[in-house]
Amino acid sequence: MERISRDFTQDLAGLGFARTRSKFWTRRFEHHLDFIHLFRSGSSYGAPYNASVSLRVHLGIAVLDDDRDATMLNGPNSGDLNLFSADRFHLRFNASSGSTYERCREDLLRFVVQRAEPWFVAWRSPQSLREREDSPLDAIARQALQRGVDGNAASERVTRTLKLFGIKN
Repeated sequence: MERISRDFTQDLAGLGFARTRSKFWTRRFEHHLDFIHLFRSGSSYGAPYNASVSLRVHLGIAVLDDDRDATMLNGPNSGDLNLFSADRFHLRFNASSGSTYERCREDLLRFVVQRAEPWFVAWRSPQSLREREDSPLDAIARQALQRGVDGNAASERVTRTLKLFGIKN
C-alpha cells in the first residue's frame, strides 16, 4: 500500500493535491478543502489475507470552519457502479508479483482526472456549495461555510479541521 500511496502522491501533485495523512490527499481553498481518500477494500486490522490489493477512491469536501471531529466522505467513490461502471477502472493489483500495478496506478489517476476533478470543479464555488439542492454538504457544513464566507470563521475550528486532515497550519 505504501508504494501505491507514494506513486499516487507524485501523480496528484500536478493537480495541487498533497498527501497529508497516510491515505488522504488534500487541496486547500479559502473556505474548504477538496480531499481524496484511498481505501483498501477488504482490509481489516492485522495482516492482509492475500497479496491482492483492491482499492476504492472516495471524494469529499470539508468546510474549514466545521467543528465536527470526523471526515465526511460526502462525495462519490470509485465503487459507485451506477456512475462509473462504463469507465472500467481497474483499481487492483497483486502486491507480491506486481501484476497489473501500472494499470491500477494509471486508472487511479484516470479516475481523478476524468471523474474527481469535474466533480470538484462543480463544487468550487461557496455559493454552489451553500445554495444548490444537490450540494454534498449537509446543513451543519453549509452553516459553517456561511460563517466563513461572512468572515466569522473561528481560528480554533479551522485549526481543528486542518489537524483532522493532517495539515500543518
